[in-house]
Amino acid sequence: MTLRPTSAGTARPQRFPELEARYGPLTPMDSGMQSRVYTTADGAAVVKVYRNHLQQHRTEAQNMIQAGMGGWLLGVTEADGVEALVMRRFAGHPLRASDVPRALPGLRQIVTDLHAQQRGRVNLERLRERLMRFRSALAAYPLPDLFEAVELPLERGLLDQPAAFCHLDMWHDNILIAHRPGADQAGPDSANQDSADQEQVLLIDWTRADWDDPLRDLALLKTGTLDLLSAGQSLDAALGFLPDRAPATLTRYRAYLALTTLHDLYWFLMNEPYEFDAQKEFKVARARHALARLPEGG
Repeated sequence: MTLRPTSAGTARPQRFPELEARYGPLTPMDSGMQSRVYTTADGAAVVKVYRNHLQQHRTEAQNMIQAGMGGWLLGVTEADGVEALVMRRFAGHPLRASDVPRALPGLRQIVTDLHAQQRGRVNLERLRERLMRFRSALAAYPLPDLFEAVELPLERGLLDQPAAFCHLDMWHDNILIAHRPGADQAGPDSANQDSADQEQVLLIDWTRADWDDPLRDLALLKTGTLDLLSAGQSLDAALGFLPDRAPATLTRYRAYLALTTLHDLYWFLMNEPYEFDAQKEFKVARARHALARLPEGG
């Protein structure tokens, strides 16, 4: 899901007397569509306050534990009329284009460990429902190749796969990176040989995590983060995350790249229509670049 948070400076400041009695003064850090993040005065923790009352603070905590990230949790609570998740603060920043190459080793380890957990099978009925919704909303736009890239393997049964635990929101604002001590002083040869030891990468915002096809997660990683790079660099990096290059795997990956692109177009059309045309031009071009270079098969 390639979404952007709203500006933290546009919302009216909120006060949380009960939370601040527990954690000290809270300073706004960032704002998203469903939540706002504050830091404690000592910088040791962050408090994520959810705008709705859907128990998402508990959902996210459960998903973090499932992902092996329970050590980052400090608590979940309801106070001051809001729901809040309290976490240790990570001393990093959201991924920028220049950060992507250095983040790749850490990201590969994260998704490898995450996707090693399997349970049940992919929910194909939910996938079909998404396709119907996207077809209806995007009917005015010539996107037959993207729909076919999903529908043909779906009809052939290639998307009926075991489900793995997936993050499902791996866009660049949800990936934080921080230099390890001494990384800036290391020479270029050292950086190339041991970049995984020099960079810390943390995946945040686990509210959407669920059991799904891990290739869908990897498609979301490409469209939401790796596409900060050039088209060729993005595809090369993306292929490095695949478990293998078997024809059936590449066909599934093509399908989820197309599905993710359709989902993003649908989101912009519904939520930020004034940006739809520019996003469509970029995203469709990137999807077609990848589809043209990934063989159909399986």
